[in-house]
Amino acid sequence: MKLVKIFLIALSAYIPNAWSAVDYNIKYSSNYLMPAYVHFKADGTQYSVNAKINIPLYNIIFNSRGAQTANQFNMVNYQDSRNGKLYSVSKISPTTIEYGKMKDGLKTEPLKLPTFDLFTMAFQLSYYDKLPDSFQITNGKKLYPMENVKVKKSEKQIEYNKQKVTEISYTFKTGNKDIMVKKFVGEQFPRYIKYSRDGDDYELEFSEFVK
Repeated sequence: MKLVKIFLIALSAYIPNAWSAVDYNIKYSSNYLMPAYVHFKADGTQYSVNAKINIPLYNIIFNSRGAQTANQFNMVNYQDSRNGKLYSVSKISPTTIEYGKMKDGLKTEPLKLPTFDLFTMAFQLSYYDKLPDSFQITNGKKLYPMENVKVKKSEKQIEYNKQKVTEISYTFKTGNKDIMVKKFVGEQFPRYIKYSRDGDDYELEFSEFVK
């Protein structure tokens, strides 16, 4: 019995940080001067991301949720709501994915790749320190396959709040899209997200934790 206890204690020391439960409410500033409020929660079995962005004439909410495994977030549902009305969705089963604008009806296709929305992808990188080699990103309306992705990881010392911290950057390129995610060593959420497509940049930068 004592040997079993020693084994379990030793094993627990090697359980990756990715299994730790987290619950973050974060305000991000953006290069479009419209902040994003993101609630990210993961408990070891399930995860969810709720992002709220207020822009002129629109109150946009992105919701994604799914299962959590030892090395990945498996999204099962994504919703884009605008001014309280459902605008587009992605529904994922083990074999199929339904997606599209609500007004146009949903398309159904075989599920060939792991699927993330932009926020889940960013939290996947910062939480697990890796992405699948091939996956696809959805905004509810469309699917964007990203195959044979090579993520470049780099580290550097920076000064933040008068303290030196190690910043980790993840970058990758696929087709006409460039993506960068940054975090600090020891953290499991993105400090910075940049999504570039056809010369247009969308950037989010950590501002503060909020209640």
